[in-house]
This record gives sequence, structure tokens and C-alpha cells, in this order.
Amino acid sequence: MQSKNKTTSQLLILLAASIAGFVVLAWWSGSDWGQRLDQAILRALLYTGEPARPLGPDWLREAGRDLTALGSISVLVFMTLAVGGWLALKRRWRWVLVLLATIVPGVLLSFGLKRLFAQPRPELIADVTQTFTSSFPSSHAMASLIVYLALADVIGRQPGARAVRRYLLLMALAASFIAGFSRLYLSVHWPSDVLAGWTAGAAWLALSALVMHGLDRSRPGIR
Repeated sequence: MQSKNKTTSQLLILLAASIAGFVVLAWWSGSDWGQRLDQAILRALLYTGEPARPLGPDWLREAGRDLTALGSISVLVFMTLAVGGWLALKRRWRWVLVLLATIVPGVLLSFGLKRLFAQPRPELIADVTQTFTSSFPSSHAMASLIVYLALADVIGRQPGARAVRRYLLLMALAASFIAGFSRLYLSVHWPSDVLAGWTAGAAWLALSALVMHGLDRSRPGIR
């Protein structure tokens, strides 16, 4: 019981801290000081001149365009379906529901927040990669954090996989970091967008974990 109470307390702290961080970043992104800092950081990642282009050789810019797909909806949907299908084959229906209940609303929330804030994208560089939505928060950062951590957590909880759970969680964080940073490198998001995406994703994961933690006690027999 003490362990469960400690877990609940930790999740509540993470939830509160993440929400507070998101609120601060929302204020930052709309302030003159925050916008100037955002612009300074993005310009530091660009060569000067016309047209501006990301720092580094051509192969690095190509790699940036490739790696940013780690946070794209098409890749995240594929990864979710792949893991969900594997769980279904093993008849782990409880975990299929956990994945869907965590990922689907979380990804929809990321797009809802973008519509709510409706902030414009950076215009420092053109024709690097196509964008279709507004800027704040970064859905690549938020959705990738939610999806990859949810997948890693669920896989790591399956019989025979717990020994590699920490590795899976570390790789999930790495994938989300790469997806988020690539948006900065390609100048399609402001730094505050990416940080807000991560904090919003962390808040959603904490809230989802709190709900699942409570349900675990009432329906332990579902598989």
C-alpha cells in the first residue's frame, strides 16, 4: 500500500510540474522577450545569408528531414498498430485498451491545443519540409513522447520483457528528443513549441498513469 501511495504522489507531482511548465511556456511564447529568445536560438542553428539554411553539410540536413518523421502521425500510427497487433495476437486485451486509451486522446489533445493557441510558424527558412498546422505546441514533440513512452512501458510490462524495460524507456525518450530537436533544426518550430509539446505530453502521460493506477486495483483480472 505504501508503494502504491508513493507512486500516486510521484505521478501527481509530475502532473502538477508539467502543467505548470506548459503554462509558463505558453506565456513565454506570447511575450516579446520569449519571442526574441526563440528567434535567437533558431538563428543560431542557421547559416547567415540568403536564403538561410540549417547548419551542417547537406547529408545532415537530409538526415534531419528523415529523422523528423519519428514524430509524424503516419509513423506513430504505424508503430501503435504494430505493437497493438502484437498484443492482440498474445490476447493481451487489457494492454491494447491501455494503449488506445493513452495514445488516441493524447494525440487528439495535441492538435486541439494547436487550434486553441493558433500561433504562426517560423518563417526563417522555406521549403525544407511541409507543415499543415499551427506552431504551439509541437505535435511532433508531444505525440512522439506520448506514443513512444506508452509503447515502451506496455512492452516492458509483458512477461519476459521486463528486463529490458529501462532500455525501451530510454530509447523512447531518445526518439522523442530527436523528433523534437529536428523540428528546431529544420526551423519549422520555435524552441518554446517543442518544450511545450514535451511538457504537455508528460502531463498527459502522468494523468493517464494515475487513471490506470486506480483501475488496476478494481479490475486486476483483465488481460
